[in-house]
Amino acid sequence: MSIKGWTQHRVFRIAGIASVGAALLAVAGDELSQYSPQGYASLADIERALPFWRLLTGEMLGVLGIPLCLIGYWCVCQALRRSGVKGARVMFWLSAYGLVMGVVSHAIISSAYTTMQVGNAPAITSATNNLRNAVYLPGGLFLISYLIVSAWYFVAVISGRTLYPRWMALANPFLLSLLIALLNAANVLPSVVNILWPAWLSIPHLIFFTLSALVLWNSEKPLIYQALKTS
Repeated sequence: MSIKGWTQHRVFRIAGIASVGAALLAVAGDELSQYSPQGYASLADIERALPFWRLLTGEMLGVLGIPLCLIGYWCVCQALRRSGVKGARVMFWLSAYGLVMGVVSHAIISSAYTTMQVGNAPAITSATNNLRNAVYLPGGLFLISYLIVSAWYFVAVISGRTLYPRWMALANPFLLSLLIALLNAANVLPSVVNILWPAWLSIPHLIFFTLSALVLWNSEKPLIYQALKTS
């Protein structure tokens, strides 16, 4: 590999590490702003009792980390594009749009939590409900894009013709989020689910980006270089 190729491959590795860091920020933000060892039967009671510094820090970490998760999607889309998978550019931009909707949803939910801390007067409750209703559109758009990109990734990787091994198809973030949601609904392993549930969207991204970075670290250096060269 040429010096330029080696340098660009190192950039690809750094991007993989950065994507893991971004997901960690998002996980930390979710856990700080929502985690409760007693469970989540009454989210309003949890948020009213939560120290304001946790709520504020969690909101800021989420706003910082969620957009940076696009770095991880860039790595994945580049690897699949060089593997000959169609639609990589479209899926990258769909991921970007979904993450924007994710930031908007995070900000609205954080505003609702801040409002909950003021008290439980009728006007405050009404304002909180309005904010919860406002999150349906951006939250729904995020979930739709999340599903489409994850399904595209699953079909591509399960074919066995990409830089990823086939087992990585099962590590896609939507399936992991669905698993956490099912465990929560079934009340299975409650002590574990209490930790996972606040970050049911960000923990799967942390797992996904970590595995992706590890798999691609030394895999097919010339192929990845060509992907970077033609992007």
